[in-house]
Amino acid sequence: MKKYAGLTALVTVPFFIAACGAENNENEAGNNTEPAEENAAGNNNEEETNEENNEAAEGGEVEELADEYGLSVTVEEGEGDAPEASLEELEQAFELISTAKEADMLEFQESPEAGEIEESGTAVGEYGVPGVEADGHVAVSFSYEMGGDIEDESRIPSFEDISDVETAFEGAEFLDWQEETTESDITGAGTIAEFTSEGTWELLASYEDSEVSLSEDDTWMAEFSSDTLAGVEEEE
Repeated sequence: MKKYAGLTALVTVPFFIAACGAENNENEAGNNTEPAEENAAGNNNEEETNEENNEAAEGGEVEELADEYGLSVTVEEGEGDAPEASLEELEQAFELISTAKEADMLEFQESPEAGEIEESGTAVGEYGVPGVEADGHVAVSFSYEMGGDIEDESRIPSFEDISDVETAFEGAEFLDWQEETTESDITGAGTIAEFTSEGTWELLASYEDSEVSLSEDDTWMAEFSSDTLAGVEEEE
């Protein structure tokens, strides 16, 4: 019996050693994967931090630019739904809004109805902000009625009534003029249609990975001369 017991002990020892070896290998494998997992997590955190820093830098750049024009913007993470704009285009919009808020009168540019006067009709005046070169203009559309004989070249045609006035900004998709009220008046012995519009400049744009938004109240004036409809060129 002692002889068999000794053999049993000898057989058991290798199994015990093998089991311990396998357990040690598993522990070593587990320990080896931990640094890799930690490195991967660290890399992910670093990438997220870099992205946040980039977004903060982009936001700060736009905010500083808007501040130069006395405007306040909101910059947040965007979903890409808003129209895209470059930094140069944003600056152009900031300049337009800031200057429009300070200007008393918008600058008449042209009218599609120039030289096409009627006794009763509609017209559109296109206006710019003085001193600002922008890819766009403010449009004022209205209905009118003229007084007297419009064929009489010896007299300046005059407005008798102005109605159905609407205003809008036509240009960059990310910039809009939201009209609240627009009033009209006839001045200059009936030769000038004068408009006063109150509303809000609304900007919503995608810049890089951010969304830029702005809302600025404003009131501006614009004039439309009956000479424009009559096709009379103003003297410089």
